[in-house]
Amino acid sequence: MSRTAMGFDFGTKRIGVAAGQELTHTAQAIAVVRNDEKDGPWAAIKKLIDEWRPDVLVVGMPIAANGAESEICRAARTFGADLHDRFEIPVEFVDETLTSRAAEEMIKASVPAGKKIEKKRRALKDSVAAELILQTYLHEQGAVTHVG
Repeated sequence: MSRTAMGFDFGTKRIGVAAGQELTHTAQAIAVVRNDEKDGPWAAIKKLIDEWRPDVLVVGMPIAANGAESEICRAARTFGADLHDRFEIPVEFVDETLTSRAAEEMIKASVPAGKKIEKKRRALKDSVAAELILQTYLHEQGAVTHVG
């Protein structure tokens, strides 16, 4: 049976969101949720969870090159714990090293530069980064050999 997964690229202003499933090991960017509102991102995330009904939530962890946890890494871990507490869905963490940079490069290659679309490019970067985080998780799941 294939599980549906939802991935998150946590940020203090925006959270990129992607959805995917284990059967095909594919993910797609689906949304960018604001994280700088008074009530936080929870109503928007609940709406996405209600729509996609994921079996697992995946949060990208921005681990430093030396392996140390930064402030944003601790905030992402807290976000993951809050996701679990609020929605009672298992949460997995994936090293997201370089996903934002990779997302930026993908967008630069496909979206023309211009002042008018800079905001859109930033939001697109967050959702594409979430897609890459989730894609990493799905590929790691596909590489696991189950015995029995």
